[in-house]
Amino acid sequence: MKIQNTNQKTNFGQLYIVSNEAQKLLKKADRAIKASDAKFINTNIPEGHKRPLWSVLSEDITQRQSENPNNIIIDLANKTKQLLSVKIIDKQGYTINKYEVNPFPTLGNHNKIFPTNDLYKYYYHSLDQKLYGKSDLYEVMDRAEFEVDLLYKKQLEEMPEIQISIRELPKNNKKEKNSPTIILNPKRLEKSRKKIISHTQKPFENLKDMLNLSDKPDKLKPKNKEKLPRKKKKELNKIV
Repeated sequence: MKIQNTNQKTNFGQLYIVSNEAQKLLKKADRAIKASDAKFINTNIPEGHKRPLWSVLSEDITQRQSENPNNIIIDLANKTKQLLSVKIIDKQGYTINKYEVNPFPTLGNHNKIFPTNDLYKYYYHSLDQKLYGKSDLYEVMDRAEFEVDLLYKKQLEEMPEIQISIRELPKNNKKEKNSPTIILNPKRLEKSRKKIISHTQKPFENLKDMLNLSDKPDKLKPKNKEKLPRKKKKELNKIV
């Protein structure tokens, strides 16, 4: 089998529809199945449903293949013939197999849908006037899902067994060394502080000389007044 790398993307999400045209074709096929009164037999229809609708099948496949790293990719193969391509791609992104299928159902009488070589069954079913249907898309998807399951099983078998050791790790008897503490000398700190102060004040020394701030003016002294005794003060007031 020829294996080709068709895409650099290695994880599509188990079931992935590549193009919008393929999505539109699948929806169109669902509408055609809903509009028909055909009876679908010998088809792996999901439980609780009577018709092979893609909207129902896609949800079931997504749930069943949630743990599978391999992928089923659906793309448009031929728009004129209304054909879809269904690719089985492994987890590395390599194409393992490819199918082409028309998503629209095949409708007709029983002998047309399920031909047989048995003459008795052929003439017996020729009297049946019911409309029967068959979905080729469901058959292809069953085959694709079987192949990705088989691929996943093979990958699990090839994976090496994980051996868990029960041995205990040796105890570390070395004591953790604390980070060294820096002890500062207070005298050295004071000396450096004075140096910083003198350095910062140096540019202002010339300014101090210019403003004559070096010599402080004498403080004003209060005047001493001689006080007269009270009696003399009264006598002076009488004379005046």
